[in-house]
Amino acid sequence: MKQVWMAISLLLAGLTLTAAAVDPGLPDGYWDMPEAGGGGVPHGWSDLETDLRPEACAQCHAAQFDAWKESRHAHAYSSGLVGQFPDMGPAGANSCLQCHAPLNEQLYAGEADMLASIRVRLEQPRGFSPDSDPDALHLPLRHAGVSCAVCHVRGWRRFGPPPRASMATGHQDGPVHGGFTATAAFESSEFCATCHQFPSSMAINGKPLENTLAEWQASPFAGSGVTCQQCHMPDRRHEFRGIHDPAMVRKGVAFELTWKRRAAVLAVTSTWIGHAFPTYVTPKVMIEAEAFDAGGRSVHRWQWEIVREVYYDNGWREKRDTRLMPGERREFVASPLPADAVAVRYRVRVIPDHFYKGVYRSLLGGDMQQLAEDHIREASRQAG
Repeated sequence: MKQVWMAISLLLAGLTLTAAAVDPGLPDGYWDMPEAGGGGVPHGWSDLETDLRPEACAQCHAAQFDAWKESRHAHAYSSGLVGQFPDMGPAGANSCLQCHAPLNEQLYAGEADMLASIRVRLEQPRGFSPDSDPDALHLPLRHAGVSCAVCHVRGWRRFGPPPRASMATGHQDGPVHGGFTATAAFESSEFCATCHQFPSSMAINGKPLENTLAEWQASPFAGSGVTCQQCHMPDRRHEFRGIHDPAMVRKGVAFELTWKRRAAVLAVTSTWIGHAFPTYVTPKVMIEAEAFDAGGRSVHRWQWEIVREVYYDNGWREKRDTRLMPGERREFVASPLPADAVAVRYRVRVIPDHFYKGVYRSLLGGDMQQLAEDHIREASRQAG
């Protein structure tokens, strides 16, 4: 009888260990009207534990904060965004905040709240203390854009990727905020899809305005398990680098320059980009070639554009799509060369905010409230 009891005990223990190793995934509705707090504050928590601002997180997660504070996520509540809000009203503005500041705690309560927040944005361009000082600023949480709590906190509970040392999933005990729940969902490309994969209802010429996840799923990167995070958060760094970062762009494309029968050829290959290059409608990449004679004088020029160009005419239309898909190689041929040409120089220019620059010019050309104009002028300066 004793042997049977021991066998049952061991079996039950084995079942317990197996159950503990099951990845719980994200709670249902994680990105559906996300709320970081909600309800009563957990009993016995300190003020720091209930502070959702990134400065509070930085007290223990300094490396993550220092990387994040220079990222596009940290500056998602930007002048170019909020400068459009006075004419949109709080309902329209909140629809934009669903990606730029997604938490329920970050949404506008009404017109007065929106206008006050936009005014403060002029006085405090950074929505957080870059020195991670929780006492330095007391701005609305929306000013921190896509902050720590946006991805990691729901109903006061913390969520994150499995610890590196153990790669354990499920609840992980800890000395503060009740520990956290570890799930591999944080390392999947689908985690980013809520904001970086637009619905089919927003398709232009059959392709959503931002179609990044679908582009990745169709690429060789998905098949080999290379996710968004491996490129944009290498070694789990919260940098979120993209097309605004020259080193990131150089890493993603390869160049080969050759001569072919009195023609210069620049081949550009998308080697390490898991989606279209560029993936969104806002950037433009220009390829320029210029031929010179023996005296160094320019004798001819060529220009090509890599872009998805859209425009509005009783609805959004696509004018052209010349982007590179993952692994695609394309040649840009400077031909015919003038008889006196002895050299050709290529330049590749990346204009990350090309589309926005046009939007800002259009807005500044119309009637605007002064508050909105101040923001759009600043956004136009930054985009330039």
